[in-house]
Parts: sequence; C-alpha cells; structure tokens
Amino acid sequence: MDNSIAILSRTNRGLLPFETALSAAEVPFYYVNRSGFFSQPEIQASLAYLGACIFPANYIISGMLRSDYHATKYLPRLRLSARFKELRAKDDKVSYWTLLTKEPRSLVEPKSLEAVQHFTQFIHSLTRCRDLPAADALKQVLGALKVGDHYAEQESIDSDPLENLAALVKLAGKYRSIKEFLDFTRRVAAASKKKTGVALSTVHGAKGLEWSHVYVVGCQEGMMPHSKATDLGEERNIFFVAASRAERGLTITYSGTPSVFLKETNATNRVENNSDLRPL
Repeated sequence: MDNSIAILSRTNRGLLPFETALSAAEVPFYYVNRSGFFSQPEIQASLAYLGACIFPANYIISGMLRSDYHATKYLPRLRLSARFKELRAKDDKVSYWTLLTKEPRSLVEPKSLEAVQHFTQFIHSLTRCRDLPAADALKQVLGALKVGDHYAEQESIDSDPLENLAALVKLAGKYRSIKEFLDFTRRVAAASKKKTGVALSTVHGAKGLEWSHVYVVGCQEGMMPHSKATDLGEERNIFFVAASRAERGLTITYSGTPSVFLKETNATNRVENNSDLRPL
C-alpha cells in the first residue's frame, strides 16, 4: 500500500464519505492528528451510549466515562477508571457493570455513591431503545443526553459537534438495528488503526505535512470558503495550505459551484469536476 496519498477536507464531516468508502473497500487508512469524523469525541461518546442500549460491556462503559455528558458529570471519572483497571489487573473477568450496580464501594468513595446510582439508572433507561431502528434509537439517546444544551457553546468550522451528530443520525438511518450500525462503525474504526494506507485529514490537521499525491475534496462554494467563515483572507490561506501539501500530484474536486479560489487561480480547467459526487 502506498503511504504517500492523502485526502484533505475543510471539515471532519467532509471526510465521512471517504472513511466509509475506504472501509467498505478494505483499503487501510489513518487519521492525521485529531482529524476524522469517527475519531471526534462526541461521535465516540455517543456511539458508546448507543451501545449501552444493548449491553453495557466494559469497553462501552469506558467510552461513556471518557465523555462529560450530564450522565457522568458528577462521577470521579478518572478515579473510577483507575480503580477499575486495578481490579481488572487482579481479575480479568471482573465486570464494570457488576461493580457499579452491586459493589460500587469498591470503585468510589461513599460521597460518590449517589452519582454512581444516577449513572446506572441512566444506563437502565437506555434499554427502552434496544429494539428501535438505529436512527430512532440514536435520536432517543442524544435527546436523553441533552446534546443540544451540552454543545450549545461549542462550535467550530472544522468540527461542529451538533452538525457531526446530525450526520451520524443520518448515517444510522441506513441500518435497521443498533447492532448493524455499531458493527459498521467498528469496521471503520478497525480500518483506521494502523498508521499506513491513505491519510485522512482536515486542512488544519495537515499543516506542515506533505504527501506525494494529495486529493483536496469539497472545494466548492459553501465549503471552501466555508459558509460560516467571516474572514475570506483566512479561508484563502486555508485553500493555499491544502493545495501546497502535495509534493508531486494534486487533484482538487468539487461538487456544484467551484470555489472562488479556483477561479482566482485560473485553475478551474485543471481540476476534476465531480459534479455527481454524493455522500456515501
């Protein structure tokens, strides 16, 4: 596998079709820095809570504890995780769920027992979503987590948590059950584990790096420059950074109206117009 190919997007959400397509084709890929739709913390946390609808396995509870949604807000999350690792080292069959529900004092101090009870009750409440279609279950979970309030003040052009979660719900609509959807997301995660294959990155994440061939995707009006951007000069710099990551070959694709930056550089005739590009 050629390790000198990169796909760059203005946003993490713009990488989603390529993550799913590469995974389906069994082509290895990896994320650069904190790039990647499925590597975003709100995506990983929400998928963990969705998995709890079926069964709160150890890795699922660990994923929940890495988030700061209200269900875990008052838990001593670092202390709890460290204590579980200690117990797990002594007995690899120990269960997070069993300890939380039957032996919480083995994990936390008495002052945190009420927070543990709140957490386990919240997990119990998710089981009502177990048999719903994946998208409906995810909507219910996100509603229970109050993600709208949680991310009200957290917004960036590269990665808007609420827009990412809306895209996750849309993607879940392609799967009949929670299990089918989670199996799909695990396959994508597995495909991205090795630092080999195609590099996926936002433009910001690619600063200072180079590859032999770079594909800059989504270079259209509304994306580059981004519709939420207020500084056209900064957006122009971002386009330049993306285009200058290529050592030998550069392919720029767009859907719909090409970016004004392509017109400015008189590059329109040298790019590939993927006007039929669609999200996967």
